[in-house]
Amino acid sequence: MHYFGVLAALSVFNIIACLTRGKPLEDWDKLSAMGKSDAHFHDPGEVEDENHFDFKSFLENMKTDLLRSLNLSRVPSQVKTKEEPPQFMIDLYNRYAADKSSIPASNIVRSFSTEDVVSLASPEENPFQKHILLFNISIPRYEEITRAELRIYISCHREVGSLSRLEGNMVIYDVLDGDHRENPESTKSFLVSHNIQECGWEMFEVSSAVKRWVRADKLKTKNKLEVVIESKALGGFTCGKLDISVTSDTKNLPLLIVFSNDRSNGTKETKVELRDMIVHEQESVIKKLGKNNTSSEEEERGEEKAITRPHQHSSRSKRSIGANHCRRTSLHVNFEEIGWDSWIIAPKDYEAFECKGGCFFPLTDNVTPTKHAIVQTLVHLQNPKKASKACCVPTKLDSISILYKDDAGVPTLIYNYEGMKVAECGCR
Repeated sequence: MHYFGVLAALSVFNIIACLTRGKPLEDWDKLSAMGKSDAHFHDPGEVEDENHFDFKSFLENMKTDLLRSLNLSRVPSQVKTKEEPPQFMIDLYNRYAADKSSIPASNIVRSFSTEDVVSLASPEENPFQKHILLFNISIPRYEEITRAELRIYISCHREVGSLSRLEGNMVIYDVLDGDHRENPESTKSFLVSHNIQECGWEMFEVSSAVKRWVRADKLKTKNKLEVVIESKALGGFTCGKLDISVTSDTKNLPLLIVFSNDRSNGTKETKVELRDMIVHEQESVIKKLGKNNTSSEEEERGEEKAITRPHQHSSRSKRSIGANHCRRTSLHVNFEEIGWDSWIIAPKDYEAFECKGGCFFPLTDNVTPTKHAIVQTLVHLQNPKKASKACCVPTKLDSISILYKDDAGVPTLIYNYEGMKVAECGCR
C-alpha cells in the first residue's frame, strides 16, 4: 500500500504551478470556489489553453490517489457509510490525536461488527447463556495481524431484589469447521475465560482465532465465536441472570477489534515516490514549456539582480522580495467542502500546509537546495532560455492519524498515515 495520499497531488500541482509561473493557491476556500466556477490559472500574455487549470480533474486525481493509498477501489457506498461508527473507534482516534506520546502497538486498527448472532435458548433456571457470533473478516494479505480483541458489553438481565452483588464467568470459544449444532463439543476450541464482577465492557483476546480465520480457506471456514455466560447464585441480593447485549436496538453490540501492520516498506516507498515525482514533473514541464519561457525573462532577471544588489532598494522592496522566497504556508483542508466527509470519519479538517514562493539566487541554507538546484539556478541566472528556475516543493512530508470507512464499511484507523502534510519546503 502506498502511503501517499492528498499531498502527492498537491505537490505535483505546486511544481507545475511554479514551473508554468501560475499563481499559487492562496487557500483551500479559494480553490474550492474556483472549482465551482471552473476557474482558469494563467498569466497575462500567455495562451489560455496551455495554462488552463481544470479544478475538477485536479480534485478527481487527488481523490484517486487517496483512495489508492487507502487500498480502496472506489468511494465507499453511501448506505454503508451512513452507519454510525463504534464509539470505541472514535475514542481511540481522539486519544491518539490528542496525545502523540500515546503510540499504539500496531499502525492499523479495524473494527468489525457482527454479521449475525445466534442465541441458544436455555431454561429459565439454567444459569448458562450461549451466543454464536458470526463475523466477516477481511484483512489484506500484505498486512500482519498483531492482536485481536473481542469487546462485549455485559449487563444484568434479571435482578433479584436490590442489586448489590454481581458475579459470573464468561468463556469464549473458536468455532471450528463443521456443524456446530450436531457436534458442539468437538467443533470448538477454548480461547479465554474471565470472571465477571461488574456490568460494562469486557475485553477478551482472541488473536489465535482471527489469525486462523485469515489463513484458512474462506469457502470452508466460518468466522464464528461462541460466548458462554454463567451466572453464579450468591444468595441475597444479586443478579439472577447475566447476559450480553446482542439485539440491534442497542449501541453496545459486540465488536471485534483487529490490530495489524503493513509489511511493505511504506516509508521508503513514500520517499522514493516523492523524489521521482519531483524529477518527473520538472523534466516533463520544462520540456513542454522550454520554448515558451521568454515572456517574463526580463522580469525574472530583474528580480534576481535586485536580490543580488539589495543596497539599491528601499526597505519596502526588501520586505516584498523576502516574502516571495520559498517557504511553507497554510493550506487548510476541509473534507466536507470537497465531499469526502461521508467516508472520512476523522479528522473533519486539518492543516496540510503548502510550499509557496520562488527560488531566487543566491539559494540559502533554509531552502535546503540540492547541488543540482544550485547549478540550475546559476544557469538560469545567466541564460533563462537554457534552464528554468529551481522550484519550491515539499522536501519532507509528515503523517496524520485518519479514521475512515473502507469498501465494506469497516471503520479503519491508521495511526501514521504518511504524506498528508508538508513539514519542510525547499528548492529542487
